[in-house]
Amino acid sequence: MRLKLQMKQGSLLGLLGVGLLCTSPSLGFAQNAELEQIRRQLTELRNDYESRIRALEDQLRAAEDLAKSSQQAASEAAAAAERLESAVTQVQNTAAAAQRPASQTALNPAISVILNGTWGLYESDPTTQITGFLGSGASEILPRGPSLGESELFLSASVDPYFRGSLMASLTPDNEVEVEEAFFETLSLGGGFTLKGGRFLSGIGYWNAQHPHTWDFAEASLVQRAFLGNNYGDDGLQLRWVAPLPFFLQLGTEVGRGRDFAGMGEIERNNNGANSWALFAKVGGDIGTSYSWQLGASHLRQKTESGVVPLFDYDDLSGLQNRFAGRQRIWGADLVIKWAPDGNPLYQNFRFATEYHRRKVDGQFTFDTTGLNQTDAAKAAQSGWYVQGVYQFHPYWRAGLRYDRLSSGTVDLGANAAYLSVPDFDATRLTFMADYNPSEFSRIRAEISEGRTRQVPATGETVSDTIAFVQYIFSLGAHGAHQF
Repeated sequence: MRLKLQMKQGSLLGLLGVGLLCTSPSLGFAQNAELEQIRRQLTELRNDYESRIRALEDQLRAAEDLAKSSQQAASEAAAAAERLESAVTQVQNTAAAAQRPASQTALNPAISVILNGTWGLYESDPTTQITGFLGSGASEILPRGPSLGESELFLSASVDPYFRGSLMASLTPDNEVEVEEAFFETLSLGGGFTLKGGRFLSGIGYWNAQHPHTWDFAEASLVQRAFLGNNYGDDGLQLRWVAPLPFFLQLGTEVGRGRDFAGMGEIERNNNGANSWALFAKVGGDIGTSYSWQLGASHLRQKTESGVVPLFDYDDLSGLQNRFAGRQRIWGADLVIKWAPDGNPLYQNFRFATEYHRRKVDGQFTFDTTGLNQTDAAKAAQSGWYVQGVYQFHPYWRAGLRYDRLSSGTVDLGANAAYLSVPDFDATRLTFMADYNPSEFSRIRAEISEGRTRQVPATGETVSDTIAFVQYIFSLGAHGAHQF
């Protein structure tokens, strides 16, 4: 029994030994694989750290190079600033020296002269025109034959950084010198505001604020002549504001002495207050690259307390002295559209313009002040318009056509209607012009018009007139840019 047990124990030990001999190579292989894995990880860590160190070293070298470049740039900028400061000082010194006039004529303003002459050919006597609207003396008429026309002398200069001043004197065909404009204007009021003071052309309407040498035709339109007297201006103040918008918007107001009762002649005022007030607005913009437009609206109010204004053309028709005291109001609207290929007007362009005005008058009218001297209430409502187009078809040549019309409207003279006829005649006119422009400083124009603007007082028959002009306009010296 014991012997069997010992034999079994020996067999178990033998089997255990054989098992150990069989598993020991596997354990060795497992230990070697683990060591190899640790070695690979160490190698990867070493390579990773070395690459990071190299990247940090590269960044350090780049930062050092950038710092050196920045220092060099800073040094160059400092040197440039010193040179600029030196140059500014030199310019300031030169400007200061230039501001010290060497003589009394060293600060002359910009001077220009506009030579504007005409040769007029009239079928009928031109001294009485536009029956029922204005008298012979209320609006300047271009005379028959050769004439000086309305030549102009311009002087303009900046007074200082805050103001500029301008003077425009007109040389009339009667060898008289008239100051049409003499004003100051602010340069740095801010906020889009500009203040003008003195004598100036009003901003109402489209052509009114533009001098005759800029007109597309030799004569003003009928509605402008009848209601504004060619160019209406006053002594006073004008305030304009241009809005900070992506399109053009200008608002303006004027207050003045009312030295000219628009369309009816000048008045000698003898009071401290303002007798004339105006409002105007202009809005415009571009349509693509070839079109631009401007729309305007205006209102003028005037009053006179003494009977010194001739009403319409009743003095001419009656041969007596008649006077009006009261107020007038004029509303206006205008539209201008311009076209030029791709916005370049040098070789080809077209301008369309139209304007409408309506006038209301009410007050006291005195008939025959030196005889009967009868005064009664009077009121009137009249209107007029024109439409025109001017086409530049060649760099040197333009042609234009304009149609004018005035409506006599309604006129109520009260008791004085027994002595004077009420206007019932609507004036019309068609005008064609062509001009040659060899440069921006010279223009030669031929113009012809056919119209019915007058009535024969005795018979009421309308008179057809054919009028022709040859005109030259030459600009001498520096001249400012014209309005839109």
